[in-house]
Amino acid sequence: MALYRYLPVPSDRMGTLWTLSCIKDAFIIEFGPSGTTHFAMEGMMQLNGDHNANIYTTHINETDISFGNEERLEKAIIEIDQDHHPQYIFVMASSISAIIGTDIKSICFKMQPQAKAKLIPITTGGYNGDYTVGVENTMLTLCKHVVKKEGVKKSKSYNIIGNTIDAYNFLSDVEEIKTLMKEVFQYHIHTTFTAYTSMDEIENALSGAFNLVLRTEGIKGAKYLKDNGDMPFYYGKPYGLEGTMAFIKGIEKQFQLQINETYIQNKMNQINKYLMHYKFVTRELDNKKVALIGDFDIVIGLAGLMEELGLEVDQLLIKHKKNKHTPEELLIRYKDRIHFNQSEKQISMYLEKTPLYLLLSDGSTLKLHNKSEKTLQIANPNFIKHNIYPYTPFVGFNGVLYMIQNLIELEKSIV
Repeated sequence: MALYRYLPVPSDRMGTLWTLSCIKDAFIIEFGPSGTTHFAMEGMMQLNGDHNANIYTTHINETDISFGNEERLEKAIIEIDQDHHPQYIFVMASSISAIIGTDIKSICFKMQPQAKAKLIPITTGGYNGDYTVGVENTMLTLCKHVVKKEGVKKSKSYNIIGNTIDAYNFLSDVEEIKTLMKEVFQYHIHTTFTAYTSMDEIENALSGAFNLVLRTEGIKGAKYLKDNGDMPFYYGKPYGLEGTMAFIKGIEKQFQLQINETYIQNKMNQINKYLMHYKFVTRELDNKKVALIGDFDIVIGLAGLMEELGLEVDQLLIKHKKNKHTPEELLIRYKDRIHFNQSEKQISMYLEKTPLYLLLSDGSTLKLHNKSEKTLQIANPNFIKHNIYPYTPFVGFNGVLYMIQNLIELEKSIV
């Protein structure tokens, strides 16, 4: 077992809680001790995301664990169903009840006749993989069990799949994508999976024209809606100028939409000026090596921007395991420099021996000893940043400008 000085990679259970906890009117019962659920809620405060769901714990004790007593969970289901009348109750095992083999599916099947709410079993109890597995399975569960089979299509509307609160800059990034879709295509957001949406909005997701999938963990759910709801999807996230144009062109081609060329040209002219400015500022650097550490989609997206800025991408270190739905063509460009499932020890050894100009990483990695001249946080976990202002994106045209601004300020700062 690897040793961690700061935080190990969170489990699938945490990914599930993060994905559901920001949905208004979601009711979740975790079958476990109250301290486990409380600790999970405390951890969410470091994500800078609001906790909008109703999360309950049954508070099991040693006797329940020893004898496999499920009575507390059954009573909790009935109590919440009768007191709050929710449409859905998500029932999940905690790490402790999962390890003793509590069969959540069977309990939901047994209790369903006694509840008016639809009971949805969550089987990610903390031992099936890292948090990305929990995010992926939970978004698929929402698509399977909550989205209604039919919907009246709303003109010029789309859904976003994969804007979840565990993504470090989720609040600003989604606002920039909304701006991009409005200014370039005159399309408006319908449903977001799952940050700051409601159960009603998720139910009616098929009223949107198509899905935009922002992270690989959303592809599985989007494929389900394509196969079972005839809803097409586009996967990608618009990092950097080239990446933003690829995002726009990809959507234009796939959904046969009209582009606002004037808006794009104005933005490109504005950005090209600052791209050149940054290259001029850093033209005499001897060491232009950059390392990016964090979640897959932001690491591979910002790597493209770093190259546009004239920097040299040295390594891309992903802290979670590779998703089997990740398009292989995304990996070819960095096939010798991208590494998945990196432990704190592996990352620490790399940072201690590698002099870097710039380290883009998560909050805990930035606390490790490193030889980087400049550092900037791009991923969770987060210890000091408060991302409450929703207009500091890493994506889209304005994301390019914001990143260049950050990097120019770093370059001018005194180390």
